[in-house]
Amino acid sequence: MEPLEIFRSDIADLTSYGLLSIALLILGFAALDLVTPGSLRTKVWVEQNRSAVVLAVAQSAGLAVAVAAGISASTGFELWKGILFTLGYGVATIALMTFSFVLVDWLTPGRLGSVLLDESDGGYSRAAWLNAVVFVAIGLFVAAAL
Repeated sequence: MEPLEIFRSDIADLTSYGLLSIALLILGFAALDLVTPGSLRTKVWVEQNRSAVVLAVAQSAGLAVAVAAGISASTGFELWKGILFTLGYGVATIALMTFSFVLVDWLTPGRLGSVLLDESDGGYSRAAWLNAVVFVAIGLFVAAAL
């Protein structure tokens, strides 16, 4: 292959995987918003609720690790297959993270979402760190599986 052809191919790969990664991060945030009370967007950017920020950051970090591993595992395939496989890995990771949040909620006394985003302690709940570690761990588990 000519250097210019390699460059074009690499730019196409980079752009495609980059756009997919952004879409998966947005989808992940939307899924987290579905399982937390109120608007997560408002909690993070307007109210600057620390627990909401911890949850969103941990979920994004864990998802980024899993998606990066998915991209790495997809090298050698045609671009469309790699994109499709990475999309599947990303959606599965988001589903696992959402399920873990619901499961921890089920095992926790009271409503976990309400406890995590409670404003009484300045918007800082120590329970948010538990879910944050679970989100990062899931991202690492998925990455290791790939």
